[in-house]
Amino acid sequence: MFYTILDDLVLYQMLSFFKKYSNYEIKLHNYFYEKTRIDPTYISVIKIEGLEYIFFFIEKESYLEARTYLNSIKKEFRIRSYYSKQTSKKVAIIKADGVFIHQVFNFFPDLDIYDIQIKSNEYLGLYEILVLFLRDLNIYHVAVGRNGSYIKAINALFEETINFENRNTPVKIKCSVVS
Repeated sequence: MFYTILDDLVLYQMLSFFKKYSNYEIKLHNYFYEKTRIDPTYISVIKIEGLEYIFFFIEKESYLEARTYLNSIKKEFRIRSYYSKQTSKKVAIIKADGVFIHQVFNFFPDLDIYDIQIKSNEYLGLYEILVLFLRDLNIYHVAVGRNGSYIKAINALFEETINFENRNTPVKIKCSVVS
């Protein structure tokens, strides 16, 4: 694909994370710190279609160490949800980055992204970021989530929590398969 300077201006924008923590998110912060001894940079809870996505954003230096705790944290949340009849919780540990394109890649850490394309949608007044995967549908389904809930949660993060520092450009991230 041929990239332009406009694409670079969109992809390499600086990000800032803004959110006032709720009591629940403070409890999650304390839980994560007690479990891992790693201080998360940001925590965000997004509720989408009966699922609760919990995103722990971690600094680059501590990311790999924090990922070693992911399975045990997921297991604990699964057990808590089962016994207390709460909504199902999905936990993600994400590497925090201040550059938009790096953060997009960090949302899909174990997946092979084929390409990223930018489409300007003047009708909606936003940029559509299309994340392309090769034909392996298993990877695509992991990226999108059940009924598209994971990608919807990421878009909700960009609407509510993650802002561009130099301008307010709304983005919508979509996933697609390339043959």
